[in-house]
Amino acid sequence: MRSTRLERTVKDPIIFATLTLLLAIFYQWPRRWLISGQPLLQFFILAGDVRDYRVLPSFHLWPLFATLHLIYAICSTSWLLYYVFAAICYPACFLVCLFQFVAVGDFARKNSRRLLKQLHFIDDKIAFFDIPALEIDTEVDGLMILRGITFSLSTLSFVVHGVEVGIKLSDDMELAIQSEMVKVKLFRGIEIGDCFANLKGGQYEMTFGQLEGSTKDADGDAVFVEGTALLKAASREGDTRSLSSVELETVKMMNHMTDGSPPEDAMAKEGLKGMKKLSPDSEEANGRYQKMVKFIEETNCIYEARQYVKKITKKAPGEERGFDSTDDNAVRAAICSQLHSKPSVPHPPQRSIKVTTLQNLAPPYIRGFMHRLPMLLRLLLNPLSYFHPVKISSITATASGRWIDSMLIEKVFLDYADQDHEIANLKRRISSWLSDANFAVGLSGITGIASVPFIPTYDIRCQLVFDDVMSYRALPAQLDVKQVIRLGGADATFIVPSFLLPHHEHLLPPVPSKDHKDDLEKQVDEADGKPKIMQAEHELKQAKKDETNVKISVHARLPACFDQELLDFIAALVKATKVVEMEKVKEREESDMEEQEVNGIVRFGKKVKGGLKDGVKRTVVGGVVNDRWIAKMVGKVTRKLETARGEVGYSGDLPVPLGVYRTEGWVEREGEKLLP
Repeated sequence: MRSTRLERTVKDPIIFATLTLLLAIFYQWPRRWLISGQPLLQFFILAGDVRDYRVLPSFHLWPLFATLHLIYAICSTSWLLYYVFAAICYPACFLVCLFQFVAVGDFARKNSRRLLKQLHFIDDKIAFFDIPALEIDTEVDGLMILRGITFSLSTLSFVVHGVEVGIKLSDDMELAIQSEMVKVKLFRGIEIGDCFANLKGGQYEMTFGQLEGSTKDADGDAVFVEGTALLKAASREGDTRSLSSVELETVKMMNHMTDGSPPEDAMAKEGLKGMKKLSPDSEEANGRYQKMVKFIEETNCIYEARQYVKKITKKAPGEERGFDSTDDNAVRAAICSQLHSKPSVPHPPQRSIKVTTLQNLAPPYIRGFMHRLPMLLRLLLNPLSYFHPVKISSITATASGRWIDSMLIEKVFLDYADQDHEIANLKRRISSWLSDANFAVGLSGITGIASVPFIPTYDIRCQLVFDDVMSYRALPAQLDVKQVIRLGGADATFIVPSFLLPHHEHLLPPVPSKDHKDDLEKQVDEADGKPKIMQAEHELKQAKKDETNVKISVHARLPACFDQELLDFIAALVKATKVVEMEKVKEREESDMEEQEVNGIVRFGKKVKGGLKDGVKRTVVGGVVNDRWIAKMVGKVTRKLETARGEVGYSGDLPVPLGVYRTEGWVEREGEKLLP
């Protein structure tokens, strides 16, 4: 009992504070120690230990204090280290109080709500909604929407509620990506839920299809922009529901949550004043936060499509269901097929921030500092890439069969279907299998790892691993989903040169000189064998274009299973391409014959010869190389693949032009590199 009482006396924060004040009054040396903030930090830790709730409970108290005093003893030898120690000590006191004492936490939350009305402070969380969209106005046009973000101080993680991305790839192609949740655990990893992507083509499928030209404007200084072309295009078919239209409580809500105040004019003030505001009361704030999160969840297009699929599958008898409702992969394919007809960005906000504006926010001296010290960028990216592996539950991508059919008509069939009866029949068969369906590719159990080297001699490596790969043919009207391809998995590797990082133009290979190009041309002439000739010609072509390569390697794991309907479709498509190719050859021969000036007998003989040759080719295609024969041969191969083991892959290069990375005059503007 005597030792316990002694230990309690020594740990008493009141006794420690009294002795510290007496020493500071009667002696000079403790005053500098007191000003540093170290005694104050020790006092708060002792106060928390008395309540049996302190920071770092796994560390013993006396080694913790001994380490703290040792650090102060070292820092006290230098005025610079002393001020650094004090600058760290006082914020640490606030964080310790915030963690240990409930009253301090409540006080901080209430005052934070008054000062930062656009944020939500609930327990140890900070949340905000009505976030301006990120408007992509670089090489492509698009919008990225984050409907809500919650940051947790205790777990050092933040959750993004509702991610919507719409990108206009070209005038006739658009990509829409949606996910319900993204969780980022700082220095532990990134977790993404089910991700759904839709590739849309044509005016009636695209949200940004009628967008004319580029969305860039001359107003480069405005951070928040309202009423841009992208926002207007997204708002035509977007979801206009607000929390007030779906909840029955007495809290009234319109386009902006005002906490009882009347709404502002549609042309809101710049800044973050449009974000939701919370009442100072903790219980009310928590209730409002939970309602907002639930509203985002229930108005999400993925949630609505999932509920629709569940409702239809419950009503339909077991033998009439188009797919197994217990198969998660098939359910995701059905959900993605239902999302295809939805807008690319269903919930567009009123404001947006342009990417080009964010790029120009950094002052010139910051850009110059990063430009002269590119090693700091690698020093930052190296641990970030190592401690943040990406795990994705699944990715399901869908493309419309009608759009695929239109592409085949444009690129393969052309006008030959109107001229030849056999091609018209093949076109009809292919269109009947494509036009009413959506085709989905499902990837599940995805893990992504990236490695950014600190030494620029090494390349950047990115690896993706897929546990399961499958493809489905879905009929959205009948909610019928059928699996057509199933693989044992896949993996992909990308190797990117380090000199493609920002501010690394000093590492770029020199521009190919005329002598270097002459040497490559000589190598082409002296190459032995066609493979070496092709390699030398490729190197010469890249040297003339000033390009480098990003190496890509993709492997699919066997066994692989294919549906018979898919094999029949492939057979019909192969036969159609062969017949169309024959028609093209026939047209070229007839065109060449008309250009030749020969006598009538010779011309007649060539026409007869060409007609006989065309007839023989048609007989071969119709009799030997028919779709049944092709399907039979493909079926034999696929049956072997169903029991085979191993990998089938492709490795190649993705050319990257270096002209955009070669900035002239950077040495004169920024100076030489200090830490390259």
